[in-house]
Formats: sequence, C-alpha cells, structure tokens
Amino acid sequence: MDSHLENQNWKTHYFGRFSLSLPKDSEISADYKIFGANIELISKNARSELPNIVNQQIDALKKGTAKGTAHRYQKTIPLDNESTLLLSHLTSLYTFNVYLITNKNTAYHMMVRNISEEGMPTAVERMRMLSDAIYFRHPDSAPPAEGFALEAGYTLLDKTRFYESVYMGAQIKEHSGTYISLLTKGIEEKENTLIQRFEAKQYDASVGDLMKAGTITVLRKNKRTAREINGEEIALSANADGKKFYAFQFEHEGTIGSNTRPYIALELGTHEKGSDFASDEEALAFWDDVLNSLRSTL
Repeated sequence: MDSHLENQNWKTHYFGRFSLSLPKDSEISADYKIFGANIELISKNARSELPNIVNQQIDALKKGTAKGTAHRYQKTIPLDNESTLLLSHLTSLYTFNVYLITNKNTAYHMMVRNISEEGMPTAVERMRMLSDAIYFRHPDSAPPAEGFALEAGYTLLDKTRFYESVYMGAQIKEHSGTYISLLTKGIEEKENTLIQRFEAKQYDASVGDLMKAGTITVLRKNKRTAREINGEEIALSANADGKKFYAFQFEHEGTIGSNTRPYIALELGTHEKGSDFASDEEALAFWDDVLNSLRSTL
C-alpha cells in the first residue's frame, strides 16, 4: 500500500481524465484546454454575475480594448442552458468569447481564436455541444468515468472526437523548494521517448537547468509502470553552491488520437533555494508516492 494512502495529510485531485494525490495545502494551478482553447472557471454565481461580465466584454470588444484580442464585436449567439457566445472579427478571421453555465450555476469562459468564415458553422456547433455537456463537480469528488475534469466541474463531450489537455503545477507546502507538474494531452504524432531524448542530450528545461547547476548523478533511468500506465522514468540529482537539486520525470508516450490514453509527463523539480529532503532516498520515496497515485478515472 502506498504510504501516502494511510496519511490523512494527502489529498486526491482530479485533472482531466486522471487523478493525482498531493500533500494537503499544496498551492495548485491548472490550465484546461478543449478544442485547443483554455476553459477557465470565472464565477460561482453565474446567473447573478454573468450578465454584467458579458456586457463589460461586449463594451470592451466594441472599443477595441478587450484583453487578449483586437477583434471587434459583431453579434451575440445564444447557446444552450443560458450560455452565451460573443462573436467578434478582424479582417477574415473570427474570435469567440464563450460563457458557459453549468447545472449548479457556475460559469466558465473560453476564448477561441482564428476561426475562418468557412469553419464558423462547425465551430458554433461545437460550442453549442459543449454548453449542453458541462457540469458542476465538487472539487473533492471524482468526475463520471466518461468525464473530463475541470476546476470544480467536468465535461461529457465525446472522448473520441476532440483533443483535450491539462497542465498542472503544484508548489509543495511541506517541501517549499519542491514542485510537481503534470501534463496530459492528446497527440497526433509520437516523439522520441524520455530516455531516447536524454541519451541524445536533448534535455528538457528542468534537466538542462540541472546540468548547468553542477555534476549530476543518475539515480534512476528505466522503464516503469505507474499503476496501469507504462512509461519511462529518469531521476537525477545535482549539488551546487551547497544545495541539492532534483529532476525526476515520468513519461507515457500516449496513443495517437486518444484522449483516454494521452501523452503524460509527470515531473518533480527543485526551485533555486534547493531541496530540503534529508536524502536522495527520502526524495525518491516522496516521488514514488506521487507517481504511484497517478491513475486514470475511467
């Protein structure tokens, strides 16, 4: 049994189609994407707050001061469940500002850019589908098996048709020099594996930074299965300026075109202040607890 499962100071979180356990009070931030666009929780009292939010955005679009786009307001398109789409354009391309309301009165915002006139009907229909497939979820509750977890919500779009992705970063409170990150995304092609890139010295940013910090020690470099997820693991350490630094990585290469078997990258890294783990063994044990908690919600 994983040690953290017996520890009430750990908590399970839901990101897309996966769950991950982390120490309580970790500072967590996550970005969720559907149709290649961020979807962000903006209100927990949508029917009261959203009319003003939408009106302010329309005014900003008309004045050309809207954040994130220079497009000008053209019209409002009603969606299902009181959700709203604001259409704006500049030259031949269009932008959607979409406001989605759930069954429990929470609201999400999406900005979808670079839509052609030819692609407009399909894009509007996708937003309509999403407005009828987005639901509230208590943050401590798992989404349904077919659901894609958002912050305080989930969607029930066809998991075989639309690419999804999640990027999460967590600052670990009990180890202030340590962070955890998780990336899951649908892929259209495969890249070289984690170990192949490492051996070819095609280092990711965190490993490249560690290489610059000092002489590295390879603690692990192997194939590994985390629960039912097969992948590769690299665990490195380095000493510099009297500090210890770590870069632990696990990757699952993913299945092309699949949201339920996406590319997965889980990482433990160290900030500039250095690690406060007492030993490599303690750091690896903590990493093992995090990695072994990763599982599909299907």
